[in-house]
Amino acid sequence: MSSPCKSPHSHCHQHSHHHHGGQHGGPREDQKAPIQDTVEDYSSWDIVKATQHGLFDRCRELVEAGYDVRQPDGENVTLLHWASINNRLELVKYFISKGAIVDQLGGTLNSTPLHWAVRQGHLQTIILLMRFGADPSLIDGEGYNSIHLAVLYQHLPIIAYLIAKGHNIDCPDMNGMTPLMLSAQKVIGMEPTCFLLKLNPSVNLADKIHRNTALHWAVSSGNINAVDLLLEAGSSLDVQNAKGETPLDLARQSRNRLIIHILTSEASSRSGRSSRALKTLQKYEISLVMGVCLLLLGGVGYILNLNTDSWLLKGTLLALVTAGSQLFTRRCVGLTSQKHLPAIFFISSVFWMFMTWFICFLPDLAYATVQVPFLITVFLLLYYFYKTWRTDPGYIRCSEEDKKQTIITLAEAGCLDVRVFCTSCLVKKPLRSMHCHTCGACVAKFDQHCIWTGHCIGAGNHHYFVLFLFSLTIMGHWMIYASSKFWINQCSRSLQEDGISGFLSEVISCSPWVLYIFILVCSLTIWATMMLIVQIYQIAFLGLTTQERFNLHMQNRFSKHKVPVRRSPFNQGCIQNLADFFHCRCFGLIKTNPVDWTQQHHNILQASMMRSAQAV
Repeated sequence: MSSPCKSPHSHCHQHSHHHHGGQHGGPREDQKAPIQDTVEDYSSWDIVKATQHGLFDRCRELVEAGYDVRQPDGENVTLLHWASINNRLELVKYFISKGAIVDQLGGTLNSTPLHWAVRQGHLQTIILLMRFGADPSLIDGEGYNSIHLAVLYQHLPIIAYLIAKGHNIDCPDMNGMTPLMLSAQKVIGMEPTCFLLKLNPSVNLADKIHRNTALHWAVSSGNINAVDLLLEAGSSLDVQNAKGETPLDLARQSRNRLIIHILTSEASSRSGRSSRALKTLQKYEISLVMGVCLLLLGGVGYILNLNTDSWLLKGTLLALVTAGSQLFTRRCVGLTSQKHLPAIFFISSVFWMFMTWFICFLPDLAYATVQVPFLITVFLLLYYFYKTWRTDPGYIRCSEEDKKQTIITLAEAGCLDVRVFCTSCLVKKPLRSMHCHTCGACVAKFDQHCIWTGHCIGAGNHHYFVLFLFSLTIMGHWMIYASSKFWINQCSRSLQEDGISGFLSEVISCSPWVLYIFILVCSLTIWATMMLIVQIYQIAFLGLTTQERFNLHMQNRFSKHKVPVRRSPFNQGCIQNLADFFHCRCFGLIKTNPVDWTQQHHNILQASMMRSAQAV
């Protein structure tokens, strides 16, 4: 039998060492009953001890014998307090049915049973108490209401449930501190500040005593994570507190060099973004970055192709180009455009491959049997790249009201945890979905985030991605073939006479540009070929995505109960897997099973994995 909690600050549940350390809300910790080594006669237990241990029959016996459930003990603590702190749901319902006062104040901190349950993180008890009318806005002896306590003890599911039930995210405590201010001041780390910011609080509110905003409190407490998050959320740098101090003034007083650097850099960045020239630049930023990338790749090839034997000159010019590109990226490219840099680099590389084909390779490969397939391949490559990039991969979207209803439904069903609920998107996770931190969204049937397309690969665009890989592989091999023909025809007439070393020397000196493009082609072709093989294997023979296969591999690595990847519930056989993936009926010969993965919420695979993990 589990030992009972004797006060809201006892350690029946582990709390972070950053938690607020107020006084005890009930009896002292040293009054906790020792764990019994021998079997006791429960019939001799008093009702408080029976409540703590969850002995329903003994409690009912004493109540029916005349015990008043509203009667507090010597510490002014009622039975409902004890049932709440120990998560005894049946006793909570029973005591309320017998007349217990739901919002009875008690203990050293003058707390309600709801306060006690919040401190311990007992969500089901909280739901039950609120169902019987418990008021989460009541303030305890420390001046905190329920959401403040949930923030201090980092119980994210409780925060989500209270907000979904209509609790004000900006409700003040006795000192006018909002939950966001408390988190920034007292809880060092990303959570729960990051979670609170997803619930749309007012970031520039000030408390009523010091007139500090959440950013002021984060700076004064040296909470670097909170400073970063609040600045990203748009907290003002100019708000002054009661002493006329801005967050930067507080940082200088505390001499925290890192926070001073963060605040000054953000101030400089914001002042720069406010200028008209930079606003215009941001409007056309992607086009500008594309043009610069085209010039950069072409410039590198031009420098390598200079008709000079001075590699010192070429090296110096390449160093200048590299330094210039780094300076441009840091000064002129925002975070949004930086995420798309690999995709822009890819498109620029394809452009110069295309130009090289017609400038360098066309004379040697002028016949239609080569030109037509190559042009078709280029067209398909660009088409499938565009479709992969523009098609919704399966982002899980819902309104604010739907999110709140989802939180309430999951919480009351006892399922409000990270296995089925995304704390970043505040949505119920569909089957085979995953949250992509780069895109900031949950994606149905998530496979991966592809850097070359700049987007996630999921249920909506996975088949386009595979066709994109196929087109890139074919085009790459055409380019490799064309490069070989160019070198044989233009650079060395006799490989047998010159030998391999002589041939390589002539290839380098003959056309450095072609060698440069050849290296680019080989890099992309090797990646595309290997990725295509892996994708076809996973799709046809496993029926799994890349992420699912990785998760199974990690589970099998650390679990005694192995789950064979070929026995996943999504593997319907090679032909059926391919038909379902490409939505191909083969003129009615194969029956496909179209599934909307954004609406599937029964995860057989995860259930199997969870059972295996619990059995370890």
